[in-house]
Amino acid sequence: MDLSVTRRTLDFRQELRTLLTSPDTRTLLDDVHARRDGMDGDVRPLYRHLGRSGVLAPSWPPEHGGRGGDFTETVVLLEELVTHGVPQSLYYISVQIVGSLILQAGSPEQRAALLPRLASGELSVCILFTEPEHGSDLAGITTRAEPGPDGGWTLKGRKTYNLKTAYADLALCAVRTAPEQSRYEGMSLFLVPLDAPGVSVRPLPSLADEQFHDVRLTDVKVGPEAVLGAPGEGWSLITRMFAAERSGLDYYVRARHWLDLTARRLLAGPAPDGADLAELARHHARLAATRLLTCRALQQLQEDRPDIASASMSKWHASETAQAVSWWSMEALGLSALGPPGPGGPHGPEGPDGLGGPDGPGGPDGPDGLGGPDRVLEAAFREAPGMSISGGASEVLLDIITGARLLDDVETGG
Repeated sequence: MDLSVTRRTLDFRQELRTLLTSPDTRTLLDDVHARRDGMDGDVRPLYRHLGRSGVLAPSWPPEHGGRGGDFTETVVLLEELVTHGVPQSLYYISVQIVGSLILQAGSPEQRAALLPRLASGELSVCILFTEPEHGSDLAGITTRAEPGPDGGWTLKGRKTYNLKTAYADLALCAVRTAPEQSRYEGMSLFLVPLDAPGVSVRPLPSLADEQFHDVRLTDVKVGPEAVLGAPGEGWSLITRMFAAERSGLDYYVRARHWLDLTARRLLAGPAPDGADLAELARHHARLAATRLLTCRALQQLQEDRPDIASASMSKWHASETAQAVSWWSMEALGLSALGPPGPGGPHGPEGPDGLGGPDGPGGPDGPDGLGGPDRVLEAAFREAPGMSISGGASEVLLDIITGARLLDDVETGG
């Protein structure tokens, strides 16, 4: 893979730092962290503010609201968002996962209508795949769509453990349109307006800060334009989407930030012992490997040669590493990880490739080292158990990896 980084990417990082430290951005970010809505905190006004500067879809073509950049600009964007305390889940789902799929597989009308609004932050999307009885077994879903005489569809079913649904305008929903066909052939994807009659969204409690939702679809009517791709192509589109969803980028950038915060707290106190320093070095090495795997998956997507096995390896390594970093930070810092770390300072230098390696990019911190709540590492600790489950359980990913790679060089005979 190409490890060089263009001058344009370095300039983009500086542009982001200027934007993310501006008074307008910090005011909007403070509003998010205040959680006045009683849920996760509504980040949509902040996204619209960032979208007006044209930074949310750097690798998309300009005609769709992007900047025509390469994958390194996407990496830089996620690094800077997390470093500056901007919640990234709704953005990542809307733009990097669903938006990228619409860019690849949407009709010209869907691309024209949806992509510029996603890139500007005016539109947000969630994913409705998981069902109460079908978690990792996505092919076993029972939510169905029945065709109508006018070419439209009626959706019926239930989806659960869905992230950011309360803040989304549309949902990418996996349903069964041909139950008489195989589990894989009879599936389709729909873009469902969440304000349509018959859509019910109920919050679910979560150990992590971000809230999940239970969604019921009761005779929800959508037009033929709601189908993404063609009826029956759902499984192939989901497989393509997995290559983007499982790049591991979102896990990598958070783990990198948590390790940076932990290292700075550890080194600011009494001299750490050799065992702590050795563990810190091991986690830095794991993050460096994670970053390379993530960049490989993103470059494969950019070159239109997505590899589900490579993406699965990247997500597995990234989520397991993030989980390990979170747990180790609590072990290394003890109860001090639950409170504010005191005055922030500059991050370490960028890596030699300009992407900002595990030392983290430069830039000012808020009083908590993030610019947000004073319990970043504590929140990470609570989120950690689900990291090896959401977005593809580790056991499922390892099965995909071995199935695709283990027998590559085995002669089967016959």
